[in-house]
Amino acid sequence: MKGFIACLWCFGLALGTRADLIQLNTGKRLSGRVASYANDTFQLERANAEPIQVPASSVSGIDFSKGTVHATIEMADRQSLTGQIWLYARGALNFDDDKGMTTRIPLTKVSRVSFGKEPVPEKPAASSSPKPGRSSTGSSAADPKVEIISRGEQVDIGKRLVPGKITIVDFYADWCAPCRSIEPMLEERVNKDADLVLRKINIDNWASPVSKQYGIRAVPFLQVYDRRGNKIGDVTGFNSTFFESLISRAR
Repeated sequence: MKGFIACLWCFGLALGTRADLIQLNTGKRLSGRVASYANDTFQLERANAEPIQVPASSVSGIDFSKGTVHATIEMADRQSLTGQIWLYARGALNFDDDKGMTTRIPLTKVSRVSFGKEPVPEKPAASSSPKPGRSSTGSSAADPKVEIISRGEQVDIGKRLVPGKITIVDFYADWCAPCRSIEPMLEERVNKDADLVLRKINIDNWASPVSKQYGIRAVPFLQVYDRRGNKIGDVTGFNSTFFESLISRAR
């Protein structure tokens, strides 16, 4: 199996319309377009080459390079779901239905997935200008409730926590569409609650020093620390109910 995975890495080529990234358990990565899933195997299509069959047991995560893709999921109970998938991590697909509700669907409950060929168009940002009162790092000049503490380099999170405050640490990447989607919500949540501060870590890529330091294999990834600096828990992807429960436990 190890020799098989090593060979797969050599063939990772990006396609023109979408260049998804498969992260293997070995730390290697494969690039191409994830076309389908069936029989516990992902099919990865490559430019000017034969498709690769990648066993799901060898995959730790999948990021879709353009953020989100249309998909049809056939469940093991024969139910069919149509919507958008934006991440595969920890054995589950992060799936948005047509109402925008996010569900984590364990791959063990899925019989087949067909992924669309084109990425879902991203909504244009309302403005590219910095928010009033914020520095280029995202922190307010008067009250640093939101601050970027790393741009790929190693960082000691413990030294960047705020004593007496509940600190949320947001691991993200500029190329991650779900990260951009939850950013306004996180900042609004923090700015409305005097007990909360937000510390942001831009992982840049999977091989960056900070990604290796904290073993980051999927984004968005959030951590919640209490007022004494104890970690209460973390969230991969985003689950608002669980996220709020961590904040409540941190109080």
